[in-house]
Amino acid sequence: MRVSLGPRRGFHFAGPVPGDKSVTHRAYLLATRAQGETWVRGALRSRDTDATLAVCRALGADVRVEGEDIRIAPPAKLQEPSAPLDCENAGTLIRLAAGYLAGAGLFAVLTGDDSLRARPMRRVVQPLRMLGARIEGRDQGARAPLAVLPAGLAGRIISLPLPSAQVKSAVMLAALDAAGETVLTDLMPTRDHTERMLRQFGARVDSQGDSVRIVGGQQLISPGRLDVPGDISHAAFLLAAAALSERGETRVTGVGLNPGRTGILAVLQRMGARIEVSAGADGGAIEPSGDVLVRQSELVGVEIEAAEVPSLIDELPVIAALALCAEGVTTVRGAGELRVKETDRIAALRQMAKAVGGDFEELPDGFRIQGKRHVQGGLVQSLGDHRIAMAAAVLSLRSREGVEVADAEAAAVSFPRFFDLFEAASA
Repeated sequence: MRVSLGPRRGFHFAGPVPGDKSVTHRAYLLATRAQGETWVRGALRSRDTDATLAVCRALGADVRVEGEDIRIAPPAKLQEPSAPLDCENAGTLIRLAAGYLAGAGLFAVLTGDDSLRARPMRRVVQPLRMLGARIEGRDQGARAPLAVLPAGLAGRIISLPLPSAQVKSAVMLAALDAAGETVLTDLMPTRDHTERMLRQFGARVDSQGDSVRIVGGQQLISPGRLDVPGDISHAAFLLAAAALSERGETRVTGVGLNPGRTGILAVLQRMGARIEVSAGADGGAIEPSGDVLVRQSELVGVEIEAAEVPSLIDELPVIAALALCAEGVTTVRGAGELRVKETDRIAALRQMAKAVGGDFEELPDGFRIQGKRHVQGGLVQSLGDHRIAMAAAVLSLRSREGVEVADAEAAAVSFPRFFDLFEAASA
């Protein structure tokens, strides 16, 4: 599907965005192994998260959709799936599921689409094997499909090789089934969705500085209801659109403000965006949330260093779109992880910039962009990557000739009906 976006100059949006994808994945998985049924409200309904629901059903959960709520009644015991578990394009799902099933005492095969089967899995397989997990896959476990075999796990001290919330979370989920205590050390700051949600389910998780401790054998107890906040990664594209427009304002309500995810807001402020953040009342919610307002702004280039990257890794494509239309140079370093996302996102962003007449220098672990007020416009290939598709849409607001996005349907992986919303807001 191709979407053509003319060179419109206005953008106005007010309201919520779809639920947080990371939180939704975790809510479904933990609800499937907890005592008692769980009602999940505000969950993201997308291709990625629907794949997680399908995995939960295959493991024996009774899943029902009732209006805005997802009701999950867990099985008495996880059942062995009769067919491979299709994680489709969801990297979070396949890595978390590897840890989730590592000590479950059953056989399961985890697979996905062509893109997912090409993504690196050794980073999660190796620490799980250190706990005693038996996981096999292509290239000695470096690529999916992954076969998870019954195994007895034992807790130990593990130093993770890279700052990854997915890997950390997978090991924590496996630790629930390990004998004794598991300690993750030398952790760099990453999003803490799993720690927060485990506590919602009654688990004891001790986070101190650069380490996390979790004792095996804990029984999860459903909190009854979980409210999922809006996804800051979704909001980022709408906030960026308002900033780039000549007449624009976006107010996103009820969006998640987890400190491990709000790096995009700090970068927007450094770029000169007029931004206001209003924190909401906690009220026992899974995650902090609130409202974010951004108005039309004249932006300048910034430098983003490696220490910032974990808090905005998913927002770097839209930051690149902002940088193409900002005054001066934007440099991003320490973002080599972009190479192993749904696409090689650094290469994909270079292609996007070239397609619209932008100045983009590809670096081994990031990029450098010389911005200018407008881009020419043209045809951008999303390469099947949802975030590239949405970043290209944002560029239409500073294009002279408009932007056409090929394979625009990729946006539905995380943000269903994004282009409908975007066109309505920029009309």
